[in-house]
Amino acid sequence: MSVGSSGNERRVTNLAAGVADTDAVNVGQLNATVSGIQNQLSSMQGQINSVARDAYSGIAAATALTMIPDVDAAKTLAVGIGTANYKGYQASALGATARITQNLKVRAGVSYSSSNYVWGAGASYQW
Repeated sequence: MSVGSSGNERRVTNLAAGVADTDAVNVGQLNATVSGIQNQLSSMQGQINSVARDAYSGIAAATALTMIPDVDAAKTLAVGIGTANYKGYQASALGATARITQNLKVRAGVSYSSSNYVWGAGASYQW
């Protein structure tokens, strides 16, 4: 079916909304579909941004913990602080390392970033 020719195009007006797979789509249906897709993309982008903020804050928090120096070989206790920044997200950390025996060390620390706390603890035995 032709409704015009090159240079003499025509508009089909008062077209009902398509129902079957082979029906034409009107502008109202098209706009509703596009709007739904845009809303879904906007929601997804918000979720991606939230995950990115948590990841960047977590990287800063973990890095701040690693900046705390270890206890020296001749000492038994070290308490320290660390700080870090990753992509504009800052974190601060407080930690301690104790040499329990010549062969056993324990470590614990906590770090705070703009979105969460990170904590950790560990022990090592050396011989």
